[in-house]
Amino acid sequence: MSKKPDFNGSNVLAVNQSNLEVLLDNASTRITYHHIKPGQETGWHRHDRNYVAYHLKSGELIHQGSNGSNGKIKSESGKASFYDVGKGFDHNAINVGDNDIIALEIEYKK
Repeated sequence: MSKKPDFNGSNVLAVNQSNLEVLLDNASTRITYHHIKPGQETGWHRHDRNYVAYHLKSGELIHQGSNGSNGKIKSESGKASFYDVGKGFDHNAINVGDNDIIALEIEYKK
């Protein structure tokens, strides 16, 4: 589902990527704020630590796994979800809805 990579005549990949802001990053915890507008994607990234996602604004996402899996996910305002990542995983998420998606991710380093 990801768009074909667009290198715009350079070695830099052009992606309609969402905004991410690191709010806290210390020895035990990393908290990031995500704002994903309709049509934007997170970009491929890796989760190698367990984390909680807290959704501040609802929306619809397509989740793409590095193993080829794809699935639709509903982001629900006020909902928190815990993710046990095991040995870790790589994925991309695309906002396919009409609304901005806003979420916090809290990663546990220890």
